[in-house]
Amino acid sequence: MTLMEWDESMAVGVEELDEQHRILIDLLNAAYEAVQRHDEHRMGELLDKMQDYAITHFATEEKMMAECGVPDLQAHKFQHAKFNNEVLEFKKKQFEKTNLSQIFVFLSRWLTSHIMDQDKKYIPYMPKPETSEESQP
Repeated sequence: MTLMEWDESMAVGVEELDEQHRILIDLLNAAYEAVQRHDEHRMGELLDKMQDYAITHFATEEKMMAECGVPDLQAHKFQHAKFNNEVLEFKKKQFEKTNLSQIFVFLSRWLTSHIMDQDKKYIPYMPKPETSEESQP
């Protein structure tokens, strides 16, 4: 069962960032599916991968934002740190008797909201992708 799906309305127009968002969603879905199968070992591996990849993605995104002069970069970094903290807390609780599905629903909602509300704010500052007409002499 898929928890969340990529949708083109989530695109920020920077292919590298959009691809990283898709990978984060795939990792979240895979970890959620492991929870549904009660495969705690696989879930732990996927959570580690998701956390590592989120750190990589956030660094890439923050670097691009800084290079493009996006305002409120510090607030955006704070949101990324909150996500990392949530994943750390989740990893601590993964072996407690807690409803893991609810935690995954929370993480998926956070990721969707962050992309749709926070990441969309930097679109006007990012370089526009070249079209085939622009690249012709």
